[in-house]
Amino acid sequence: MGTLWVVRLWGDFDAHSIHVVERVTYEMLQISVAPVVFDLRQVTFANTALLNHLIALRLRRPVGLVGADRLMRLMVEVSGAALPVFPDLAAALSALSADETPEA
Repeated sequence: MGTLWVVRLWGDFDAHSIHVVERVTYEMLQISVAPVVFDLRQVTFANTALLNHLIALRLRRPVGLVGADRLMRLMVEVSGAALPVFPDLAAALSALSADETPEA
């Protein structure tokens, strides 16, 4: 099994608060090419600002979601984004670490 980054989010994410996630992601992109799992179990609200960020990141490396609520799963489905939703971190690790990681 390989490795991956787990980014645990909590609270609300919209156009005014997404900058925190963008900053952390940018720092992570500078030091690693490993897949990323966003743990959304503690997210109380997320709109398309978070979804757009996840889609953009997916262009650079494999990305998965854990703990996506019904609204986030619906946004992912309607957008056609290639963002797999996993039941737990173990399933995400198993699936994403098997992917080939992109070249830096």
